[in-house]
Amino acid sequence: MRRATVPVLLLALGLGLTVCGDRPGAGLAGAGPAAAGALDADPLDAYGMTAAETHTVAVARWTLAKECMRGLGFDSLRDLDPAHPPGPPQRPADGKTVVGLMAVADRDHRYGVQDPEEAATYGYRAPVAEYRRAAPDRKWTLPEYLALTGAGFGDDPRSVHGHPIPERGCLGRADLRIYGRDRYAAPDPVLTLRSESRQRAQQDPAWTHADRLWSACMRGAGYHYATPREAQDGDDRRDEDLKRFLSAHRPEDERPSEAERRTAVADARCKRRTGWVRTVRALDVREQAAVIAEHRPALEEARARARAAVRNARALVRDGS
Repeated sequence: MRRATVPVLLLALGLGLTVCGDRPGAGLAGAGPAAAGALDADPLDAYGMTAAETHTVAVARWTLAKECMRGLGFDSLRDLDPAHPPGPPQRPADGKTVVGLMAVADRDHRYGVQDPEEAATYGYRAPVAEYRRAAPDRKWTLPEYLALTGAGFGDDPRSVHGHPIPERGCLGRADLRIYGRDRYAAPDPVLTLRSESRQRAQQDPAWTHADRLWSACMRGAGYHYATPREAQDGDDRRDEDLKRFLSAHRPEDERPSEAERRTAVADARCKRRTGWVRTVRALDVREQAAVIAEHRPALEEARARARAAVRNARALVRDGS
């Protein structure tokens, strides 16, 4: 029998990753643990959605999805408040699936953990903690999951309550109405260029020097990592973390181990002592300005699509979808 990999929230691997699905409240100043490391706006921020715009689109998306689900014969979403949308639907365990991992991060943690107090509580998982605060946890039945996502496989049913499941499910149908196109048909140039700018900045000798200063500081604390990314990835902790997760898989079991918290605290302190974030962010911002100059037409088009999606979302909610 074919097996699927189900993404679940486990590790907060920051450094430029982006959460899948809607992230209500993302980027809001003072919005929970992530705010401790909040940064000023980056050049590429001008081409994406603001936190308020992202929330507007999420409200419209779940309003439309809720209406679609009702049309498919589901009354189970009557208590769902689109103004407080849940996280991306996860397939329930049903004997056909195996557990996979999904990273959660936000732009405030683009450079990893920075605040020792935050690190002492969350380790490297502050983005996960913030995500869980912002996105209500909701369990879905298999029919609900299939109807919402259209992500069936193998012998999964292709209809529910006598109605065919839309392609990409009710959420995909909502996206089509909001964006006017398949939002995943092509890579998002803003996300792509965020990654490119960071990769280019990391090639600068100044970034390598900052890593060396940070690494020397960490050796003084008893740790032997060449870069902050190595400390955050925690290959030396991974087997223990995975074993803890697989043994129970409850939200409380996603709390960081004592070893992770100690490492994260040392990491944050060494970043402060060596000025690592100040150095690498300056290089990153410089490269963002460069990639904007090189790809301005694509970014302008992306910004226009984002603004159009926000306008559509507002109109759909205002007009009762």
